[in-house]
Amino acid sequence: MVLMGPRQVGKTVLLLQLADDLLDAGWPPQNLTYFDFSDERLTGGEAVTAREIVGLQPVGFDPSHPQAFLLDEIGSSPNWDRWLKQAVDARVGRIVVTDSAASLLREGTRESGQGRWDVLYIEGLSFREFARFHASPDERVAATPPRIEILYGRYLSLGGFPEYALSLAVPEALRRLRSDIAERAIERDLGRLGLDVQRIKDLFVYIVRESGGEFNVEARASDLQADPRSVRDWVSRLGDTLLISALERSISRPAAGLRAKTRWFAADPGLVLAFARLSPNDREVQAAVFEAAVFRHLREASQELNGQLSYFRHKEDLEIDFVFEASGDPSIGIEVTSSQRLRPDKLTRLLKAGKILEPGRLVLVYGGLTEDLVEGVHVLPLQKFLLDPAAFLR
Repeated sequence: MVLMGPRQVGKTVLLLQLADDLLDAGWPPQNLTYFDFSDERLTGGEAVTAREIVGLQPVGFDPSHPQAFLLDEIGSSPNWDRWLKQAVDARVGRIVVTDSAASLLREGTRESGQGRWDVLYIEGLSFREFARFHASPDERVAATPPRIEILYGRYLSLGGFPEYALSLAVPEALRRLRSDIAERAIERDLGRLGLDVQRIKDLFVYIVRESGGEFNVEARASDLQADPRSVRDWVSRLGDTLLISALERSISRPAAGLRAKTRWFAADPGLVLAFARLSPNDREVQAAVFEAAVFRHLREASQELNGQLSYFRHKEDLEIDFVFEASGDPSIGIEVTSSQRLRPDKLTRLLKAGKILEPGRLVLVYGGLTEDLVEGVHVLPLQKFLLDPAAFLR
């Protein structure tokens, strides 16, 4: 199993919890190995290889029982992909590896991994998971509306990174998140690839602050005083960290795809607030937080339902934030607004865009509390959508 996810999403904790579960189930301790290839104590000299770690056999090893290897940040191990291919073929044991830099795993697994291991992506907590995180073991999340209302506000203020989910001091949690992402995900993970870390960091901050915006390569190249080809590579590498997520434009004519721009979103709403230059209550910041939260949940629901996501734009004046399509089913156009009341102008523009796109259904997700059907548009509170997004796509 190859486990991929952004920094701070809980991969290491998951491995340690897995180790606890195996030991509780009676797994011989000497047959269980956990190793972190990014450990700060591994400094200087030649890097430790996965082959070396697996080759060690602790005193008391039980040959009648399988071995389990939980290998964290495998991308720091030289030639890990070739080793893993050989290890699986030789049946050396049961193996779980993780890494935060998806590019390393993707490059390694493209050829070696086919048919040999499964790849599992994990993201930060969804809102429902965030609510369960705060609930007692016997508490039903949906049965506590007042508490859900409070947790909904906290989720939009903190995002879904597990380490900070229980934080009471929101500004401090966001400061720590900002520091961890900048220093580890960008400086460490991308720095080891020999890239221009400072300009990549500047590019990341821009994308997160403008979360949901169309990405103009030439404009950003001018801002960064860089070659557009470098900027394209940098944004691709940032996408590989899984901290930002791309959304392509819905294209009816192939030629139009040559001019279409990609939209990039912060992968978690907490990132928008962590790097925002304005107040969290600013209208633009709130709009970006709403869209990032909806996109995070749509990605997961889309995978569950084997669907595809895109955005729709007609010329320069009409658009729909998200379009969900699943094989054999009518498409769904989903517009998002942070407004707490239903604005007539927003509804009118959505209906005009809907006449051009002609989806099977139109949904308007907003910041209010009342669910309604207005002129054929399903008006849906964000809080209700986040609790079970797949239910509204079926």
